[in-house]
Amino acid sequence: MKKFFTNIFCKKTLIITASLICACALIFPAAVFATEYVAANDPLVTLSYLMEIFAPMIKEEIVAEIDKTSDENVAAVSSGYEVLELSQGQFITSNGGTVELIVRPGSSAIVVSDIPENGLSDISEMKEVLDGMEVGINHALIIPRGDGRGVEITSEKAYVLIRGDFLVVD
Repeated sequence: MKKFFTNIFCKKTLIITASLICACALIFPAAVFATEYVAANDPLVTLSYLMEIFAPMIKEEIVAEIDKTSDENVAAVSSGYEVLELSQGQFITSNGGTVELIVRPGSSAIVVSDIPENGLSDISEMKEVLDGMEVGINHALIIPRGDGRGVEITSEKAYVLIRGDFLVVD
């Protein structure tokens, strides 16, 4: 019986020892790698990296791009409406591009178009104003292109707010 317990004890000791050796073989390399960790080699992106390194770098690129394109587009940006004082019989048309205009109170004008079905866009009422129709006071109109469409002044004197590349014909 003593021999039986001794064999069991030896087997238990052998199993425990083998288990400890295997555990050490697995744990030791992990401990070595953990002590050799260097943050610069870490492929994970941290919030501090984004805020301190990446964001200023992107900001500089965006500012440089804005500076480059803003110089090219300065001439294309409109500064606002221009006030014109016109007299009866004068005609406003587009000089090639889109023109926005607003006929002010005390003034009257009609739409002139060579093609009857092509008028001006009245964006105040969201409708088409056709040839011969009166222009609504304080209505925003768009002359879409320089194809002869425009507005003719019918009152003795008229004030028009206008923006875009326009042409006034007497």
